[in-house]
Amino acid sequence: MTSVPCEVCQEPRPHHDMVHYGSIEGGYRLLCSRCFNADMARRNGLEVFENFRTEPITISDRTGQAHEFHFRTRLLGDVVALDAFELENGDPAGYQFQVIGDHNEDRFQLLSRMVQKMRRALSVQHIADKHDGHGPQIVDQTVRGTIAWDDAQDGRVPMLVVDGKPVTWDELGRMLKTFEGSQFKLEIRDASEDL
Repeated sequence: MTSVPCEVCQEPRPHHDMVHYGSIEGGYRLLCSRCFNADMARRNGLEVFENFRTEPITISDRTGQAHEFHFRTRLLGDVVALDAFELENGDPAGYQFQVIGDHNEDRFQLLSRMVQKMRRALSVQHIADKHDGHGPQIVDQTVRGTIAWDDAQDGRVPMLVVDGKPVTWDELGRMLKTFEGSQFKLEIRDASEDL
């Protein structure tokens, strides 16, 4: 995993723990999350903001596959965003989660809510390969996931991440053929909301 130095504290941090912070007028700096949170706390008049660094944890999904999650805490005005994500080549990928809390909410309670959300999501399987020659299929007529950038498509269409794995629009379309004639409802929700 490559590290880059924060422009304030000079501590080398992994790329996923860095923020491009600033404005067009004042320019941008590359800050680690700790320095970013300290500046946000100062700007919002918070005398104390506890930076909460959590070691990675491993949670197994419904199939028994282990997933290692890394965490990032960001102060965003009067709220705190806690992100949990897997890494692929040093960048967030696979399962990604977020919970939002008040800036003075106990960080362990925030982490507890995050772990509960992660366990709920990993206990459900949306797509399974039934080994019948038709490839992966939708399990229970519901697919939940996240929308991500697809480098292979140069941004023309997004990549979906379902069950922590990338699914292209073409792959999803092939899985949907099984439901021809059915209705569907596509709902977009913020990453911090439960589905």
